Amino acid sequence: MKEEKEKLEEIKHNKLVGPGLGLIALGLIYFIWYIMPFSLDFLQGKPLYIHNWAYSLIFLTVGLAWYQKSPIPRSIALVQSFLLPILASGSVNPFVIVIIVFILLVLFGIVVTFERKRGKFLLQDKLQKRTWTWLNMHLLVFAWLFIIHIGFLFLVVRAPQEIDLLMIGSRAGWLKNYPPELHEISTWAFDIALIVWGVLVLYEQFKMGYNFQNKPWPTWSFWALAAAIAAGLIGLLIQLLTYGFDVQNILDLL
Repeated sequence: MKEEKEKLEEIKHNKLVGPGLGLIALGLIYFIWYIMPFSLDFLQGKPLYIHNWAYSLIFLTVGLAWYQKSPIPRSIALVQSFLLPILASGSVNPFVIVIIVFILLVLFGIVVTFERKRGKFLLQDKLQKRTWTWLNMHLLVFAWLFIIHIGFLFLVVRAPQEIDLLMIGSRAGWLKNYPPELHEISTWAFDIALIVWGVLVLYEQFKMGYNFQNKPWPTWSFWALAAAIAAGLIGLLIQLLTYGFDVQNILDLL
């Protein structure tokens, strides 16, 4: 009896703790931070930082999709996450992306509410079990890959190019749609932590597979996201205590 109770507790734990919960926490904390009065004042002076609204809501949607094992909601989350590399590259006006992300979040909420009230997932009767299972797993895996792109785009694309673009002008290249962040310690810390999370969550998914036995999901990726939040906040604190937040870009420090 004791072993059965422990197994049931593990199953309940499995349904709660995992990449989904970590992304929900990250998305909510991220979004709340950027709608606080001090953040709204900051956005009035630097409106391009509105991209953080899109980041946070995409984290939230992908996290919520973890708990809705249905292809339609997870497809919406994937479409949202597909916008991340576009947004992080600075190739599109961030205000446009934010609007699209809000629309997709509302659509996600409508579909999930409909499925739960109906008591049945959309397409459940039309797809084979193998196809259903494959889609449910891989739609989230691809969404995670797009999230990881944030870190890689900063380290591989934006960071190497930023000084050269700033030499040309403050709106040269992708700087037209994305603010310079090479001097932001929190950006470095958060993006590196996000890549570490990506490696862990993909390893966990590889280890768990389709998880037909409903085994408890490993918690490393959950704690990695907690570490990412902490890394970003510590980065902000270090910058506050060193050269402050009045620095506009890396050229001011050179």
